[in-house]
Amino acid sequence: MPFSNRLVSNLITLASVVFAGGFFAAALVRYSPGFDSIPEDLNPNISETTLRVLHERHARENSLVVFYGHYLAGAIQGDFGISQNLKQPVAELLRQRAPVTVRLILWGTAGGWLLGGLLAWTAAWTRRVAHGDVLEAAAFSISGFLLAIPPAVLALAFFFYQAPLALALSLALLPRLFGTMRVLLDDCWSSPALLTARSRGLAPMVIAVRYVLWATAPQLIALLGVALVLAFGLAIPIEALCDVPGLGALALQAATSRDMPLLCGMALVITFFVTFVHAAGDLAAGLTGKRA
Repeated sequence: MPFSNRLVSNLITLASVVFAGGFFAAALVRYSPGFDSIPEDLNPNISETTLRVLHERHARENSLVVFYGHYLAGAIQGDFGISQNLKQPVAELLRQRAPVTVRLILWGTAGGWLLGGLLAWTAAWTRRVAHGDVLEAAAFSISGFLLAIPPAVLALAFFFYQAPLALALSLALLPRLFGTMRVLLDDCWSSPALLTARSRGLAPMVIAVRYVLWATAPQLIALLGVALVLAFGLAIPIEALCDVPGLGALALQAATSRDMPLLCGMALVITFFVTFVHAAGDLAAGLTGKRA
């Protein structure tokens, strides 16, 4: 597919998915149990007539189509509304919390990428040396052990011992990258191009860059996009449980308080991030694949 067509297709997909994601998030919140209740229901001094008027106004202001139409029009202009629970602009809350989550995701992804690559190299390339089977089994055991530990439990252990939570995210991400990286390295090792390069006596660094990294660049770029999305998903429970002032804790707070403006803003941000990463990875992988 030509690059221009791929770009237009990804832009259309991005807009459609963000619109649909925000709408479905609003629908889930709007029709969740207990949404029609208001704080005034607990006040015995309010008459039934006043309560009925308040409930009618609450239902009118929170009609799904009307609410989302107004909300989306404001969001396009950068206005995500006012948080019903925190009484602050949602855009300001997102600006305050986003840098914390971004740092955690970037460091966690970098660590998971590095550790996953090293473990995959141990499993794929050392089987040809002495005791290679033992090293391969150890790599698979480490990956399986980390995969069996829930990310939230891993993060709590790091939190209690005051260890970096980014490292906990890296270890949670490692087994989710290990399998794909190992297959890529396995394929590179047995490729005719690499065997020819080894027979010609090329330097190991040249072989690693030209016949491994460059040859697998499209797959690695696509995997990087997947890793960022996985890291974002893993960061939410980590932040929520470890009281990190990021988007994860904000999402939990919005969900528990049924804060519709804040939940819709979070849904738009998360949906945009996931779709944008996938679109950017697809475009980058396509460009790299053409040059390879």
